[in-house]
Amino acid sequence: MTYPKPSNRRLYWQLQLALLGQLIAIRARAENQVDYGYEFYQEDAGRMAIQTHTIYFEQQLADSLVTKGELNYDGITGSTPRGTVDGNGNVILTSCRDLRRSENIEFDWRLANHTLSPSFAHSQEDDYQSYGVSLGDAVDFNEKNTTLQYGVSQNFDEVRLSDDVTWLKKYATEGIISLSQLLSPKAIFDVAVTFGNDSGDLTDPYRQTGFIPTGFPFSVAVPERRPSHRNKEVLFTSITQYFDALNASLEASYRFYHDSYGVYANTIQVTWHQWLGKQFIVEPFIRGYEQSAADFYAVSFTAPLSANPDGFHSSDYRLSKLFSFDSGLLATAVINEHVHIVAGYHRYEMHGMDSQTNPGMYPKANVYTIGFSILW
Repeated sequence: MTYPKPSNRRLYWQLQLALLGQLIAIRARAENQVDYGYEFYQEDAGRMAIQTHTIYFEQQLADSLVTKGELNYDGITGSTPRGTVDGNGNVILTSCRDLRRSENIEFDWRLANHTLSPSFAHSQEDDYQSYGVSLGDAVDFNEKNTTLQYGVSQNFDEVRLSDDVTWLKKYATEGIISLSQLLSPKAIFDVAVTFGNDSGDLTDPYRQTGFIPTGFPFSVAVPERRPSHRNKEVLFTSITQYFDALNASLEASYRFYHDSYGVYANTIQVTWHQWLGKQFIVEPFIRGYEQSAADFYAVSFTAPLSANPDGFHSSDYRLSKLFSFDSGLLATAVINEHVHIVAGYHRYEMHGMDSQTNPGMYPKANVYTIGFSILW
């Protein structure tokens, strides 16, 4: 049986990778290690649940060559909004279930003051598959106080329609350039600019929107339709400052996003990294996000009667004007130089900012994380 793709699937994956990325970042900067992480994501009212298992490894193969890899296994169950409401104004939910398996491998090859990093990634779901390749370079100069990084990536994706036969192609191309500058022995500043383009069939085949035929007093659900190209630009900045007296550091970041759908978004995150003696680290964080609506987003639209109305239209709440707030705590126990244990919790809430989208569309969830690192 084929289950519809969750309406906020990409959001889920992003949240998981963000938190698990934090978990992995806590590990000591050794070159030989393996990390395991488990995350449980549970939406309120028992709507959507996701369990994620992640294994990360890093191994030095030679003096100038290091390989890194990651394996992910995700299981998702529950129900999610389709994008429309019934006659009483209640959000229409649909049951969904899927498994996602992904893997990626990267090689860091040191050549003089350059570090070349080719990588390959693959992801497989019941109705979605993706292959990706990338190549980056990091250049150290100014006595290694400055690092310039740049790279490109290309994804080749396919999504299967509800007929269980037809596969549609999607492509994603990105280029990034970033600079990391040591401002002082205890302060680092980072800035990165990303340009991207998505093309192909970008419409979500499981999303619907409300259609009111001209002259009719009611609406019907029709498939959404999105542009086949999307350009995007991202600016990211962060600064990290260490405080001797507190044995702690403060990390603050800002991210600006814009795309050709007409979406503008801002993200601010603040994380405090606090050592408690020599065995424990606690890291509380808060993250705020807000975005404008896509040009073609609407709860419903009116057009001449047609089985498949012309133009672009979507009622996917992820394209509405909204904000989200995320806060939590990650704790690390340093058992010894070879074993670290990590546990975390954070609360995620999304809210609409227009007067039309049903508040029941937006997810609220608790997220629990636990993992360990083995270093040698």
